[in-house]
Amino acid sequence: MTLSLVLLFAGLAILVYSANILVESSSDLALHSGVSLAVVGAIVVGFGTSLPELAVSLASAVRDDMDLATGNVVGSMVANLSLVLGGAVLISQASISTGGKRLHLPLSLLSVLGFIFFVRGGISRWEGVTMLLLLLISLSLMFKFRTSTDEELLPTSRRNKLPAIEKYNLAKEIPKLIIALLGVVAASYCVTEGAMDLADRWGVKSGFIGISLVAVGTSLPELVASTVAAKKGKHGLIVGTVLGSNIFNGFGIGGFMGIIAPGESKDGIFLDFLGITLTLAVVALGTLFIFSGRKIVRTEAGILLAAYVVWMIIVGS
Repeated sequence: MTLSLVLLFAGLAILVYSANILVESSSDLALHSGVSLAVVGAIVVGFGTSLPELAVSLASAVRDDMDLATGNVVGSMVANLSLVLGGAVLISQASISTGGKRLHLPLSLLSVLGFIFFVRGGISRWEGVTMLLLLLISLSLMFKFRTSTDEELLPTSRRNKLPAIEKYNLAKEIPKLIIALLGVVAASYCVTEGAMDLADRWGVKSGFIGISLVAVGTSLPELVASTVAAKKGKHGLIVGTVLGSNIFNGFGIGGFMGIIAPGESKDGIFLDFLGITLTLAVVALGTLFIFSGRKIVRTEAGILLAAYVVWMIIVGS
């Protein structure tokens, strides 16, 4: 059991560290290659913060544990709209402005609903292809109808490096990208092994492990990035990252799961009527706060965190 705990927490730590390096290196590479900052911010950062979820869910699905894979996706999507938003406000002691993301919001909701719809009864390959096509359409719409300025999509630390982009060392950064990617893959294996063994030893369903320990751990990149952005006043980045991450989680991870390892959740603790109702209720609560266009203050952040805790306890019981 000690080894499983070490694998789980060490794997989560490596996941977070590797994903952060991957996002930074990918952003530098994109800027060096002349890709617009809007693409770097919305696509690279959004995809990068979802890499832990992607790696863990695919590793779990390939090992025929669809409960852990599905639980991780559902748990991460709920965590993004409750734990991450609320945690960023409380940790940074700064309120978050939520204006200017009206396109991302319906796409994020559609991704959550789409994943739940397709995963019920099992994900097939054609459903996986459908979700990936929906992901591509969503990304195209976000890019075409973007409302944020290019600079707003990147943290201050990234923008400050733009004048010195000519100093970019391709020979140095490419190996860093590869190592970070390998770190994500290796860490996902550790997390999956540790979580499955703990679930078996504790007599806990792996689906609950997925929506709790693993989902919280793989949502840490979003939480860390959002907290830093809140302290620096980059509110557009926070909401964009949260909603963009949900789009990747639902359509992207669901699509890859369907194509690479189609299968069906066995216990379905979060896919019954009560589980789906509570999941949609928490998602709707976070969506309502964002849709209002007002700032999310500490009171609302506390409500979001309380909703997340209640959801996890009831759905996982």
